[in-house]
Amino acid sequence: MLFGHPLLTFFFISLIVFLIYYFWEVVETPVLRFSESDFSLGVIDQSPHLTKKYYPTIWCFNQHLMLLLLMFREYRTKKFDYDRLEQLKMKDGGITGLAWSGLTNNTKNDTNPIIVVFHTISGDEQDVKSTVKYLRERYNWIVVVCIRRGHGNLPLKTPKINTMGSTSDLKEQLAHIQKKYPNKQMFGVGISAGSGLLARYLGEAGAKSQFKAAVAVSPAYDIEKAFHRVHPVYSKIMGQRLINYFLKTHYESLSKLKGIDELLKIKTIGEFQDKLHTVSGFKNKEKYYYHSNPVLVAKNIKTPLLVLNSADDPICVNQNVLENLHWLETLPNTIHLHTKRGSHIAYFQGLKANSWSDMVIGEYFAAVLKADTPKQKTTKKKKRT
Repeated sequence: MLFGHPLLTFFFISLIVFLIYYFWEVVETPVLRFSESDFSLGVIDQSPHLTKKYYPTIWCFNQHLMLLLLMFREYRTKKFDYDRLEQLKMKDGGITGLAWSGLTNNTKNDTNPIIVVFHTISGDEQDVKSTVKYLRERYNWIVVVCIRRGHGNLPLKTPKINTMGSTSDLKEQLAHIQKKYPNKQMFGVGISAGSGLLARYLGEAGAKSQFKAAVAVSPAYDIEKAFHRVHPVYSKIMGQRLINYFLKTHYESLSKLKGIDELLKIKTIGEFQDKLHTVSGFKNKEKYYYHSNPVLVAKNIKTPLLVLNSADDPICVNQNVLENLHWLETLPNTIHLHTKRGSHIAYFQGLKANSWSDMVIGEYFAAVLKADTPKQKTTKKKKRT
């Protein structure tokens, strides 16, 4: 018998079968969809990982394992030390924040850009720390996280919360950043729900966007549908998390609002979003989605954009992607990167499970910095597999 021991034989055969499965079914070159232009082709040529095979972490390529590891790291790794935390008072009295990294090694006169990061649905500057850390250490860029009202340690001075963020708040935050660094270019990165706020801003701003380019990681597109498609287990977990994170934490401020008690009884994240108008300043569900849903204005985006989605995402599911490809892949200067694995915003690779998406983000921005300013013209669509 092989190796003279049945257990060793079984282990060896199992390992061979596992490796065959991994390299045949798991490893894959991402699918690129884009409207062909000199700009897009140039950026793709300068971004090698857009066309190379993606090797998910061999011991953690299942979408649920990736999410578990992502959450474990979020809670167990030490906090990232930001150079400065600012609180900004909005026109209506609400408080938002900015978390800065890279101020000590940069000046107002150097050519380094500012990377503006938008955090997740119930996160703050710490849940995007791996992205911030990577961009700081690899490129020495200034990175600032826009913290939405009601998130992190920010006080809720006005009884108003929108889990997807507010573009009016964002415009005030960006104006503050631009006032401090008027000569620096800005790039935007949206992570999960943060990509929804980013896309909503880009669509509303159109050609007047303040970003030279942007990246959206694991967007949900039509949030009126998408939150009802979240995997049932995660939907319940996220629904309860939103209750604890927002409603219970800020109950004193929100308690006088009509409908708050009904919102406390929801069971899923889809129900929470449908009833969010009660605490987000809108008359009804229809008004909330009309003013918050990124897909309603996304076709007006003019800023060069890289979008990352994984087909095995259990939160922003693949159906959301497929329903929107008809316009997404023809959007000028937009590249859609579609992977087979990656779960939700995890995209782990290598034995140490480092972030592949962080590497792609940095590579893309570096390529845009080298490229000529794109012309806003759509030609025939092109796919690369």
